[in-house]
Amino acid sequence: MNDLTVSNIERQNVLNNKYAVAKIKDNLGATAMDFEGQYLFTKKMVADFYEVDVSTINRYLSEYVDELQHNGYVLYRGKRLKEFKLQFGHLINETSKTTQLGLFNFRAFLNIANAICNKSTDFSEDV
Repeated sequence: MNDLTVSNIERQNVLNNKYAVAKIKDNLGATAMDFEGQYLFTKKMVADFYEVDVSTINRYLSEYVDELQHNGYVLYRGKRLKEFKLQFGHLINETSKTTQLGLFNFRAFLNIANAICNKSTDFSEDV
């Protein structure tokens, strides 16, 4: 197996393996919000779990947006955001004027760990 931090193909193989993702989820101990059958994390939750600043998460989002979106990073807007904030607004400290909110599903949460673990690696490079 290639190093997951440098191989997009190897990362996708792991992230597409539902059994592996379920086992990781069971053993990781990360706190998430269950919304519409998905475990979701805000940028702050991701930053807190990985012990980095939110600006680090923002930087990786801008650099690797395509891969992260492919693996489940989404922007909630409109009706969906309103429903989300009704259920979790008290937990996420987002003002009522927020018009969009970026959320990581569990796959995207795992995916960004590669960038955090190996900051010097070109995240999108295939080996």
